[in-house]
Amino acid sequence: MEVEQKQACTELLELVIDGQATQKQHDELMGHLEKCEECREEYLLSKSIKDSLKNHIKPSTSPTGLANSIQNKISETAFLK
Repeated sequence: MEVEQKQACTELLELVIDGQATQKQHDELMGHLEKCEECREEYLLSKSIKDSLKNHIKPSTSPTGLANSIQNKISETAFLK
């Protein structure tokens, strides 16, 4: 596989794995994976890693008011400049 093709496939694979791909992009990748063992293996490995992380990492929430505090500090800093 050419370097440019590999890079394009990797970028598309990342979009699909991250859930940011359009339906057309998803379908394009799935069609490609049927024919390309190298990309299929990369997809399966990436998906496995993401799924494993998702199952082992507990989402945390930020303290109440943290976002407002950060926004206020940014506004103060921007105003001073």
